[in-house]
This record gives sequence, C-alpha cells and structure tokens, in this order.
Amino acid sequence: MPGLQPFVPSKMGIPIWPLFASALLCVALGATPFSSSTSSYLSVADKTRLKKVVEPGFQLSDLPALHYAAVSYKLLGDAIPKNAEACKFLLATVGDGSSMTPENLYYAATAWKAIGVCQPLPIAGITKILTAVVDKETSTIPELYHAVGALAALSQKLPDATATKLVKTLQAILRKDDSLLNLGYVFHIASELGPAGSFAFERIEDAVVQADEVDGKYLQFEGGLSVTSLLVNGAFQLSTNLKKKPPISAEQTVKFANYLLSRRSVQTTKGVVGLLSALAMLTNNPFEKPICIALADGGIAVSNKQPLVSIKVCDILGTPLKTPVSVVANSATRVGDDVVVISKKAFQPSAGDGTLYTMNLMEIKPDRGVYKISVSAGSVSNTVTVKVLTEVVVDYLEIGTADADQTTQPKLSRVEYPKKLSSKIEADSQQKLVIRFLLKDSVSKKSMRVHQAFVRLHSTSKSADSRGQEIIFVAEPDAANVYKFDMDVGSTAGEFGYLSGEYGVELIIGDAVLSNSFQWNLAQISLKLPEQPSAAQPADEKSGLYKPKPEIKHMFREPEIRPPPVVSNLFTGLCLAPVLLLLILWAKLGVNISNFPLSLSAVVFHLGLGGIFVLLGVFWLQLNMFVTLRYLLGIGVVTFLAGNKLLSQIAGRKGR
Repeated sequence: MPGLQPFVPSKMGIPIWPLFASALLCVALGATPFSSSTSSYLSVADKTRLKKVVEPGFQLSDLPALHYAAVSYKLLGDAIPKNAEACKFLLATVGDGSSMTPENLYYAATAWKAIGVCQPLPIAGITKILTAVVDKETSTIPELYHAVGALAALSQKLPDATATKLVKTLQAILRKDDSLLNLGYVFHIASELGPAGSFAFERIEDAVVQADEVDGKYLQFEGGLSVTSLLVNGAFQLSTNLKKKPPISAEQTVKFANYLLSRRSVQTTKGVVGLLSALAMLTNNPFEKPICIALADGGIAVSNKQPLVSIKVCDILGTPLKTPVSVVANSATRVGDDVVVISKKAFQPSAGDGTLYTMNLMEIKPDRGVYKISVSAGSVSNTVTVKVLTEVVVDYLEIGTADADQTTQPKLSRVEYPKKLSSKIEADSQQKLVIRFLLKDSVSKKSMRVHQAFVRLHSTSKSADSRGQEIIFVAEPDAANVYKFDMDVGSTAGEFGYLSGEYGVELIIGDAVLSNSFQWNLAQISLKLPEQPSAAQPADEKSGLYKPKPEIKHMFREPEIRPPPVVSNLFTGLCLAPVLLLLILWAKLGVNISNFPLSLSAVVFHLGLGGIFVLLGVFWLQLNMFVTLRYLLGIGVVTFLAGNKLLSQIAGRKGR
C-alpha cells in the first residue's frame, strides 16, 4: 500500500513488543463489532403473508392443518375465523378419542385451546389414553412429546409417580440417543414436569454448543428451522418454568433471533408455527429479549426536503418495547474519510408510533455521501447506514463545434438549464462536437463530480434507416471538475452507422447521492457523416474466407541420430560377453548334464524360461508393453506350472 514504510527495529534499545501490541489494538478497534441488536423484525407484511400460508387450515378438511392455522392466529394475536365451524369439526373428529394417535390428540388439544370457545372435549377418556402412553416404557420420544403436550393443553397435570417414572424413561432414552431432535423434545416435556424436569436443564448447554455459526451473525442447528425453533423454544420454556437463567448468552440469543428472522419467508404451515412460537418465546421470556434497531421504511436517505433519520426500535415481533428506552446516536461517520459529524445526539420519539424515533440530520448541514450511524437503545446498539442526498445545479454549459485538427478556437454557445439551444448545430466530418459544463452542489456551492455523466445522441430523423439510432458517450472531468466532451465526427461515423441526419443531444446526470438526477435535452445537431467505405474485397481473398482450412496434423518429434554401426556392434558384444564367459567356465569346469531329468515338465519349464528371455528381447526390439504382457501371461502360466511339477519331482527323488 502506498504510504506504508517497512518497520525497522530501532538500534536505541526500544522494545518491539509494545509496538506490536499497539498494532494489534488498532486492528481490534478497526474490526466491526458485533451488533447487540437485530436488524430486522416481523413486519405487518410478514404477518399477513404468514397468515396466508396457514389460512387453508380453516377449510376444515384436515386436523393438523387446523392445528397449525389456529395456533398461528393465536400467536399473532388475531381472531380465529369460523369459530363455530372449527369447533364442530374438531369435536366430530375427536369423538371419544379412543381411535386417535397421541399426535392427533395433540393437534386436537392444542387447536381446542387456541380457539378457546369450543365445547369441552371428552377429557377423561383422552387423559386415560395419553397417560397410558406416558406410562408405557416402549413409547418413543415423539409420542411422549405429543402426549405430555396434549395433557398440558387440557390443563391435566401428571401425578408425581408418573412424572418420576417418565424422567427415568427420558434419561434412559437420552443415554442411547441424545440427538438434537430428541433434546428439543425432552426440553418441552421437562418444562411441563415442574421441578422434576430440572434434569434436562443441564443438557441445554450441551445442545447450544452444537449450534453452527454463519457469517458471525446467525446461530442455527443442523436440521434448519424446525430443529432450531424446537430447541430454542424448549430451552427458554424450560428455563422460564424452572425460573433459572438459561446458559445462553445475550449474543447467542441475538444470533438465534437473526436466524429465525431470516426464515420469515417460510412457506410451510409447520414452519410458520415453529417460527412464530420461537419468536414469541424470545420476545416474552424473562431473561434475554432481543431488541431490533433498524431504519424505518423509506428512511435510508435524507435530504433538505426530508431531513429526518427515522429509526425503528421494537421487539422482534414488531411491537413497542414494554419499558421505554432512550435512543441516542452515539456517532455518525462519513464512509470514505471517517469524518465524525455527530456525537451523542438523542433521537426524539414519534407521537403516533411508539416504535419510531427521529433525528434531524440535516441540522448540521453534512456533506453529501454515505454515513454510518451508531445507534444505542438502552443497553443494546446497532449501526445503520443512511445516505445524505443533495441537489446538483448546472453552473454553466457550453456547446458548439470546432475543427477536428484544432486549428481554430471552438465556437461555443451557452445554454441555461433546463432550456434548449435555440439554433441548430451543423457539423461535418472535418469537425468535432464540443461540450463543456460544470456541476455544483446546491448547498455548499462547491464543484462536484458525479458517478454518471453521459452525452446521448439519438436520431430524430423519420427515415426507416435511422429510426431508433442512438449512441451514448461518457463525459470526463478534469482536475478542476470541469466536464469536457469532444466527439470527432469523422472518426465516430462508424458508430453512427454512417447515417447522416438530425440528432438530438442530451445530457444525462446521475449519482447515488443526488436527489435530482436529470436528463436534459440540450440541442439539435445536424451531422454530415462520410459515406461508408466499400466493403468489397478481392475475389480470391473473399472466397478464401469460407474455404476449409488445412488439416492440423500432429507432428511427432524426429528420432534422435543413431550411433555408428561399429559402436552399436561393440556395445552388443560387451553385453553378450558374460554369456560367452559363462559358456567358457562351464566347459572348463565340466558341466554335468547327466542328472537332467528327462521329463515333460523339465523340458517345458526350460523351454518356457528360455521363451521368456526371448520375449524380453523381442520387446526391446519391436513389441510394445501391452502386447508383451499378453504373451508373457500365457508363457508365464505354463512355465510356472511346469516348474512347480519339476520341483516336486526333484524333492521326491531326494526323499528316496
């Protein structure tokens, strides 16, 4: 990076570690701190959309669908439609409860409780069935969860002896399978057991450490929304009933809330209930309550016409906080140069909305740009980003023509925004179109640059050839922020398709921090472009364009030069010398071939062994490896079998 010099330790004995520690401190301070609040909440639009997901449940054709719809409406605080019809369907479906599974009884009991105005269910018969499920040692965790949940919805408390037995059953199951799903079910079951459920409280920390962190902002469990909502809801519900603070930090709670809010576009009825129940538990628990600090709708930009920064401070369900808090802008820093323009400025509460707080940012007349505002509400804080918009004014604009070779001064005429030049500009291929203009900030009156400064020329002729013809050029500023545009008519004729005629000249100005970006019709110009050059080519050249190209053939490397025959023969003789020496030694020592066994196996073995050596020689001369291996397989098998037979015969002869 420019401006950074390499660090050289001092020769005066100054220790290096304080400098290193200072550097680490600077890095730590420059790091983005974790936001102790969420940046989103469940808006009115989100609630409306979630209700549409569960609304089909009120068609009264399916018990689980009715359960999800009734519970969702209850969690959202809305009146449940078709109360009488829903109660009639519910009671008819349950009957005496004898033919229903624990899961369906759970759906029926929770829907009955959510509706709240239905006739009594056959509680005695249902309680007997559910208690039998709890007493049964072979019941699964989901069956126990549905049975205990249904009993709780019917306000039926388990006897102490049954609760004690259930605790032992749950502990035995967890020793075999303590998966996240089972832990979530156990937290919910234990929350209905009173003090007897304290055994599960110790497992909350074991579950939380298995959560996966994403981007430093979200905490979620493997399994997605269903498992995460089940565990979070169960952990806080168990802690609330035991009146013990759960081993979940405020930061972890915010990250869980961030993940749940990121899934508010869920499209399944079960997911809607899981999302709403978990958000409601995080909002209403007595321990950690996430708070949302975010920009209000439409509050991302401020200007002289709209000077207020609007902040929404609420719980994650979008409702006002039960305890009022003071909302303060700790600092406002301009992005790019880190200039601090505000320090400790209070937001003012809105009279009509208990969640809205406003601050007039334009009182200090900040420069245009993007600002990061650190906002605190009570003990939590967050950083929001706003844009300060300004209006741009055209200080002056000149347009005209000049000779392409620059032998004379340009002839320029001034045009006032938003007027159009009264006279038509004439330009031919020996000239160039020249535009000069300066933009200023309407507040500071300083010259400024913009992200987009375009000059658009579009055909205004009525001929079919030029209709819709347009071309856009970029205007570039100089060191003094004066925008200059020079278009050589002759050299750019090809971009116009060599179509002479009438063209409109427009100036397009745009920027992310401008509140009045504009498109200005400057003038009318008549372009006399040169004729299009002939595209004719020599017949042989043109016809050769589409002829087949020469075939590309692979060129093998040319073989290296072989040595002279004398050298090759000498080398071959040296290689055969050991064989000749072997024959001489055999003749001198006397070879005893009388003991050679005259059997088929002996002859075949020696012929096969010799054949292998011959095959290796042929491989060296002309065969490739694959062909050699194929021949070697056949010869080798025969040689192996014959050799094994020969060795057996020799061993048998020596034994005699």
